[in-house]
Amino acid sequence: MGDRIFEKLDDREKLDQSPIFVFAADPLASAGIQGLGRVQHPKPHYRTHPEFIQLQRDLVADGSIDGLLMTPADAEVLALEERLFDDTHVTPLVRMNSETGIWNPRFGVYRHQQSMPFQTVFPEDTRAYCESLIAPALECKVSLGLYSITLNNDVSADQRMLNAYIQFAHAVGEMEGFDHILEVFLPNVKLPGLDDEKRGMYIADSIIRTMSYLRKHQRPRFIKTAYTTAQVWQELTEFDPTLVIGALGGPRQNARQTLQLAHNVVRYGGRAILFGRSIFGEENPIGIAQALRNVLDSVHGQEEAHSEYQKSIRKNGHW
Repeated sequence: MGDRIFEKLDDREKLDQSPIFVFAADPLASAGIQGLGRVQHPKPHYRTHPEFIQLQRDLVADGSIDGLLMTPADAEVLALEERLFDDTHVTPLVRMNSETGIWNPRFGVYRHQQSMPFQTVFPEDTRAYCESLIAPALECKVSLGLYSITLNNDVSADQRMLNAYIQFAHAVGEMEGFDHILEVFLPNVKLPGLDDEKRGMYIADSIIRTMSYLRKHQRPRFIKTAYTTAQVWQELTEFDPTLVIGALGGPRQNARQTLQLAHNVVRYGGRAILFGRSIFGEENPIGIAQALRNVLDSVHGQEEAHSEYQKSIRKNGHW
């Protein structure tokens, strides 16, 4: 079973030399038919689910990534039925929840409303609820899950969100053989007077405050959030050395900006990236993954990595 993420988390020197790289292959937790990106060949079309499953297999086989974050449905296929991770160092992860702030169907309006917790099981009490939530991951031979929250500077909404997460973290802390990582999104509704830097400060402070509620065995193995500015990022990564901070990729822009983001994340203290659309939205997903690995490991600077990526596109043609 792939254990590369755990090996890096348990060896700070190894983590510093080679930060964690996870392919976030969970877009179907957010979107629908259009959520897996478009491909151009043999004719332009939205990538189908079988094509996306194959892309996950290909990225695991390539080995540039350290982890593969899947939906529970894909984890059942790849981890349990195919046993994809039995002979690889790549670590399988599964998304544990799908709060409403990430719901993004065509013509949907959920993203413009305050995010609410959303789970797929409804037991009588929280303990049974969390155990039921985790059980499918363990059955799929996955021992690391991602839980996401969105905070919107609103007492009622944020209390509801944090109560759900704290209860989850307490339950996970009592379980053997399972850990979690925490994803903290920027506010998904407009907060008057707050630009990206101030929203980043708000989230950084909220992360630190939330961690103060948890004991060591209840804390996430690492935290994923949005990179806003170098100053905010450095403040967050330096404040508590026991917290490993990583960045989400966000909306795809272009390959050069993706590589620049990875460079900035590591330069200012981050030790993980979890990128999805900025990989599967590229012409050559394997090529951009290899370029990101080289940036994270300081093999190439971002410009050199971008040049090598462009060469891979010309060499292989359209992906």
